[in-house]
Formats: sequence, structure tokens, C-alpha cells
Amino acid sequence: MARILILCSRIPYPLTGGAKLRMFHTAKQLAKEHKVELVAIDRNSINGDYRAALNDVVENLEVFSYSGYRFYSNAAAGILSTKPLQTHYFYFEEVNEWLNNNESRFDLIYSNHVRTAEYTRSRSVPKIIDFVDAISRNYKNSVTDASGIWNVIYPIEWRRLIKYERFVLEEFDNSIITTEEDKIFITSEKSPRSNISVIPNGVKKEILENNKQDYNISGDPQISFLGKMDYSPNIDAVSYFVSEILPIIKREYPNVEFNIIGTQPDRKVQKLDREENVNVTGYVENPIDYLMSSDVFVAPMRHGAGLQNKVLEAMGLGLPVIASSLACEGIESTNGDDVIMADSSQEFAEAVSKTLQDPIYREKLGQNARALVRSVYTWDSIGEDLLDIVAKTI
Repeated sequence: MARILILCSRIPYPLTGGAKLRMFHTAKQLAKEHKVELVAIDRNSINGDYRAALNDVVENLEVFSYSGYRFYSNAAAGILSTKPLQTHYFYFEEVNEWLNNNESRFDLIYSNHVRTAEYTRSRSVPKIIDFVDAISRNYKNSVTDASGIWNVIYPIEWRRLIKYERFVLEEFDNSIITTEEDKIFITSEKSPRSNISVIPNGVKKEILENNKQDYNISGDPQISFLGKMDYSPNIDAVSYFVSEILPIIKREYPNVEFNIIGTQPDRKVQKLDREENVNVTGYVENPIDYLMSSDVFVAPMRHGAGLQNKVLEAMGLGLPVIASSLACEGIESTNGDDVIMADSSQEFAEAVSKTLQDPIYREKLGQNARALVRSVYTWDSIGEDLLDIVAKTI
């Protein structure tokens, strides 16, 4: 039994986004065979209930909370650097000092995200980095639609990130990422791929405890999207759906409702609530209830990287899912069998309308998707792969 330190760039609770879900369940799986401690860096302090939930999983929890001003000051100090602003934004000397004083207690350090790599890349203790996704790819994909200050930041930052990701890949004993597409993006001919493993996300047990049974539509058809709604790729996805896809669907289904479910809706998302047939929920205690009343789940992602947890969760609930090919990356799905992939607005709208027309097809699509998630994307099965990599690294 080893003592493992997990270093996170967010407090991994509450479980309001894919990144938090991944780190929480990573800690939970590693704690099955090892003693796990967790250090988190965040703009928010941690309340008693959240601390208690994490203390049920890890032996010790250290949270370093800083004001937004401190984070932005760090980023500003890195403007002339060759390293990504991401690494400067999350770098605090107090955290590094804690690591200096405690490193010798650990058999392994597990760094979450490239944002924490600067703390750990040079340490002598065995170390793993979970890139989660290729954030350089996310930024590169966002360049074309960037506006304001991001129109300046994205083109510079993605180039800094790809160089840094490839550099970090060589510094760690083993590396993890969620999709093969992201793995290919951050590796190069000069970077060996033998030490980077693809390990997808899983779904929480509450998802598989629910299963959609009734595929008949009662009342107005309900279409749903789930995500952290201050995240740029999610903002773009729902804006695109409302402006370009929903009007086509409404020609056939004028009373259709589009529900945008998720915490911290950006101003652009809040404005969508004024649109006819669009509902922005903001934070909800149990999004599963909203999803289970949906007739179709959509993920029209045009930007981003990594595996989309929202798609896995909808599939796990037995919902029929229509998604862009980008949103399906990393999922072993078959187009037309357990998910429908569509990339143009016309194709997407037609796929939604076709699915709304046929309850038998909705059920087939949803139950095939659920079967796939149950067989491949549970945290228990993914945990076995994580534990294998830890064993090889130590």
C-alpha cells in the first residue's frame, strides 16, 4: 500500500463538471488500495459539507484558497514568459513550499491537469500527470470564434500550451489522457507515446441506478443539454443550437422546449432564456430529474477537447443522444446504433426531428447507449486501469 498525493487545480467537489467528477472518482478508486491525500488550489474556500464528502475518500485534505486578484496577478506576470498563462495562473509559492516540506512522505505524486505540472515535474518522487484533455487543442479550436481579449490570448496560448504539454510528457514517469484524439494531438514524432495511456471518464453510480422507461412524448417535446455553463465550448454549443438548429426543428415541432441545464450560466447563456421555447435552469440540485423527463439529449459541440461526460451520462440514463462527432470522441459508439452523429445544422435538426417522430427508435437508441455505458464506462472498471498504471509507476 503506497501513500499517494493528488494535486488538483480545483476542489473536486461538488461534482458539477467533468473535471471534478474525474478527480473525485480517481481519488476514490486509488483509495481502494492506497492511502490518498489531496491538495487543491481554488478561488473558493471549502465548506464543511464538501470537506466532509472529500474526507470520506481521502486521508488528508489541504485546500489553498486565493482571491481572483491573486490568480489574475499570477497570469499577468506570465505575459512575457514562454510558459502557458495556465501554469502561471495556478502557481503559488505557498503551495510549492508545502510540497517541498511534504514530498518525502509520498511514494507517488498524481498531478491533475497541465496546470499543476510546474509544481511537480522536477521532483524526484515517482509521478503521473493526468492531462485530462489536450487543452492546447481546445484553445486552437476556439481561435476562429474568439472575441475580445480572447482573440489575442487564444492564438498565443495554444502554441505555448502544445510546446509545454510535449515538454511535460517527457518529464513524468507516466501520463494519462481521456481520448486517443487528444493523445495524438499532444504527441509528436520526437515524443514517445509509450508512457501516455488513454483512460476515459466513467459515470457515477447514480446514473446507472436510473433508466428511462417511457419513451412516449406527453405534452411538448423536451430537448436537453447539460453542462457547466460558464465553459466556453458549452456556451458556444447552446448558442449555436438556439440560433441555427432549433429554428429548423420548430418548423415541424413548434412547441418543442430546449432546456439548458447546468451551473453558473454565462451572461450569453442567461440571455438565451429570453428566447421562445428556451429554458435556462442554472444550478439544479439533481439534474438527473430534468434529464429523465427529456425526450432527446443534444450535444452540438464545435469546440473543446477530451471526453464529454455529459454525453456519457445521458447515454447511461438511456436517453437518445444526438451529438456532433467532436462530442463523441473517446466514446466507443456506433453512429445510428447507440448515438446519432451530426455536424451541420441541417443534419442535426433532421436527426432530432427524426428521433422525436419514432418512440421505438428512441427506445432502441437509448437502451443501446445505456448498455454500452454499463459495459465500458463505469468507474470500477476504469479504476482497475488507474491502479495498474500506479503499480507500474511505483
